Amino acid sequence: MKPLASSQKQEILARLFWDTQIEITDAEAYLEEQLRTIDKNESQQFFRRLLCSCDWYTLLKLMGPEKLTDILTDPVIGGIFPRGLKTKYEYARDILSR
Repeated sequence: MKPLASSQKQEILARLFWDTQIEITDAEAYLEEQLRTIDKNESQQFFRRLLCSCDWYTLLKLMGPEKLTDILTDPVIGGIFPRGLKTKYEYARDILSR
């Protein structure tokens, strides 16, 4: 699957986070920064919003399967609503970790 261009990533993030104070000028660097601080609540909320707002194939193009595996942690998945979506991501984590 072909990854998204940097401008496409930036456009997706700008659309999803229009109501926040996040300044996204370099989408790739911002995603990497959020991954480094995934143990912080703000980063977990960032990834929850991504997981709840984007379809699976967009997430794969945006981040790649390796990074998605890093994101699908118990604290991130635990805050996802509705329950059915949480269950889907738990299943996806199991599949990706094989």
